[in-house]
Amino acid sequence: MELLSLKGDPMLDNVQKKFKIPLATYVLISALLPFPVTLLFAVISEMQKPAVALVSNRVSEKNLLLKTKQSILIVLDDTYWGAQHDFEIMMPGKVESNDSSQLTSWSATSQTTYIIIQKDLPRDIFYLSTQEIRQLLQSSMREKIVKKGKVVKSTNLVIDEAPGIELVVQNDDGTLGQYQAFLVKGRMYVLGAVADNELTTETVNFFDSFRVYPQRIRYSE
Repeated sequence: MELLSLKGDPMLDNVQKKFKIPLATYVLISALLPFPVTLLFAVISEMQKPAVALVSNRVSEKNLLLKTKQSILIVLDDTYWGAQHDFEIMMPGKVESNDSSQLTSWSATSQTTYIIIQKDLPRDIFYLSTQEIRQLLQSSMREKIVKKGKVVKSTNLVIDEAPGIELVVQNDDGTLGQYQAFLVKGRMYVLGAVADNELTTETVNFFDSFRVYPQRIRYSE
């Protein structure tokens, strides 16, 4: 089955035009979420449903990423928690997609798309050293993100004593992306921002707002 590529697919170009997807959103979703082309229409339609807001600190019985309820008004710049309360983050702008593994938002103010993804990796990950984890994160991000662009900066990061990396990518289409990835107790968190023009203070605040609580992680392979 054909997978979603970043550029050059007439079908994908038609999808982008049909749904009037902002360029930054198109680039970020294409890089981080390699869906089959046949599912793209459903994914984009889901992203364009009304946003939902955080309202409760109770852990849901369902395996949902975020504690939410149906909202009457569109929520802007709200703080969200993981289903296990294992992380929190402030999402700038309007939330466009919210499911069990990823959350995206679009900021019209800065013309920037934001995303956070979580994924539990195989148990073998527990046997890797800090250096090996960073190498894994580096190769994984470069494979999935740096398809049509150039890494202009790579930095080692640490959050709550857990290893991570950051990549800044200049895409061939002119957009600029900043990505961070961390591996905490077997759970990988990927944060991303792609701007049509330039990354702003809003993006800095997005990354700075990320908090992780390892003691709350209930690992599931």
